[in-house]
Amino acid sequence: VEYDFVDARSLGHTLETKQVKGLYLAGQICGTTGYEEAAAQGVVAGANAGLAAVGQPPFVVNRDEGYIGVLVDDLVTKGTNEPYRMFTSRAEYRLSLRSDNADLRLTQRGFDAGLVRPE
Repeated sequence: VEYDFVDARSLGHTLETKQVKGLYLAGQICGTTGYEEAAAQGVVAGANAGLAAVGQPPFVVNRDEGYIGVLVDDLVTKGTNEPYRMFTSRAEYRLSLRSDNADLRLTQRGFDAGLVRPE
């Protein structure tokens, strides 16, 4: 199956296009495949579109903070010429990026950005 996609290197870490301010992309158009990859990008792009709309700073997850950070960083810095899948082996911090500590790593960041409620 062939399909066209945007060169993800034309996006920033917020998934906003560099050429069109306010245009955020996620999913297959970025050259990825898989529901998890699309959902992760949707969270990042949607959060940043919302934050930008109300004048708040962007929400960027770094490579050492979560697999979403690895996914986005790989796409926007390396690009892809075939459908990209997120493999844990791509993450140099995979020993600390575990599901049992995700809440400790990311909840406060989400709360600070207004993405997580106090309860």
